[in-house]
Amino acid sequence: MRSAMDQIAENIDRLEDLIAALHTPMPHRLHIRCLCEALPEVVAGLRAGYLAAGGDNHWHQESL
Repeated sequence: MRSAMDQIAENIDRLEDLIAALHTPMPHRLHIRCLCEALPEVVAGLRAGYLAAGGDNHWHQESL
């Protein structure tokens, strides 16, 4: 089982990968599609890591 900090670190790495991918030459619509698909998963992972680390749930249950 991953620790909360490992989960947060993995999602930070994923964000860094997404930022780096923005510098690759491809149509903007493909970059946007990639971000639209990836960012909700990253947000969910960061929220889960935050909550596992003992943070308060500041979000609506349905958005988790």
